[in-house]
Parts: sequence; C-alpha cells; structure tokens
Amino acid sequence: MTKDLPSLILIRHGETQWNVAGRLQGRKDTPLTANGVRQALAVGLRLAERIADAEKSLQFWVSPLGRARQTASILADTWSVPFDRFTESPPLAERAYGAWEGLAHDEIERDHAAQYVAHSADPFDYSIPGGESRTALVARLEVWLETLDRNRTHVVVTHSGCLRALRGIYTDASRDEILAYREPQTASFLLTAGRETMLDVPLNILRALGCDGAGRTVWI
Repeated sequence: MTKDLPSLILIRHGETQWNVAGRLQGRKDTPLTANGVRQALAVGLRLAERIADAEKSLQFWVSPLGRARQTASILADTWSVPFDRFTESPPLAERAYGAWEGLAHDEIERDHAAQYVAHSADPFDYSIPGGESRTALVARLEVWLETLDRNRTHVVVTHSGCLRALRGIYTDASRDEILAYREPQTASFLLTAGRETMLDVPLNILRALGCDGAGRTVWI
C-alpha cells in the first residue's frame, strides 16, 4: 500500500438503538437514538470551523448504511453544506459480521462457541460465516483510497470497523495495536500519511447539548 495518501477527516456515526442494546450491527441497521442525534450535533460543532475554512475544497463521503447517512445529514445541516455534497460509497459500509449480526457478545460466545473461538484465535483472517474478515475489510478500503484525489481533504462518515482499519492503514499500526483501538462516538480523527490526530469534543459542548458522555465504543 502506497503512503501517498490523501488527508481524511474521519467520523463515526452517532449512537444507535443496537449500540445501546450491545448488539453487533454490521450490515444490518438501526437508527440513531436521541443521544446519537445530539452526538452528531456535537461532532458537527467541534468540526465547524475546520469545515468552514476549507469547505469549497473538501470532498464528502458517506457509508450507504442508514445510521451513517443519518449522521451525515445532521452534520450537513450543522455545517450549512447541502447533503447532496456527500457521495455514498459502498466500500465505506461496516464490516459484514454475517451470522453474528443482531447478537450481543454473550449470545455469540454461547450460541456460536466454535466460531467465537476461531475468531479469537485469528481475529484478522477468520471470516465469520456469511461475513468478512478484518483482512478483507482492509483490502477493500485500500482499493477505495487509491481512487481519491490526493490534493483534497476528504470528510468521511463511516463505522467503527472502517475507522479502525483506516487508522491502521495510515499509521502502519500493528495488528495488536489495531485490536486495542477504542474510540467514543463523538471522537473524529484527522488522518495524514503516518499520522493521526484525535479531534475529541470538549466537555462544555457535550454538556450544552445534553450528550450522555462522549459515547460508546464497541468490542469488535
């Protein structure tokens, strides 16, 4: 993978109903909670000045899944950017978790014990039945990155799996480092080749909007 990479402003979607329930979403979808809407507003306010300063030169991308599109719509309104500036990009969809989608961690461990053990033993190359491996996720994102204009900054609204994969690509993180990634829903990242900067939302903005903390992270 070449390190001739464009700059990204990488944003995770807001909290969803299944995030609250602790269920794995993948390609299945649930809408944002009220708290998730507030989180998207908080991220929008955090990034507003940065977006305004460069808005005409930015390219905007969004996963085709509803929770990411809902987040992008809120961001677009916050920034006074037409929503149709966001291009829907299938490679930005969340990793497919196949048979595990809709299940909580303890349900997967109990009801799909052999798969759970196999995934734990080989968390990058094991493909959940009907799903995809982390290695396959990284490969499709690397292909997508090659299509981007290197002379522009790209605003990307996506999912935790894609966010972690992209962070790893940009920083040459080890597999262990990537597996240890945890990020709240209100954290966005500025990525340039070899470097990442987390753009967390100040506590005063979270409090002003009534957010329930910085947001949830996920285990996989």
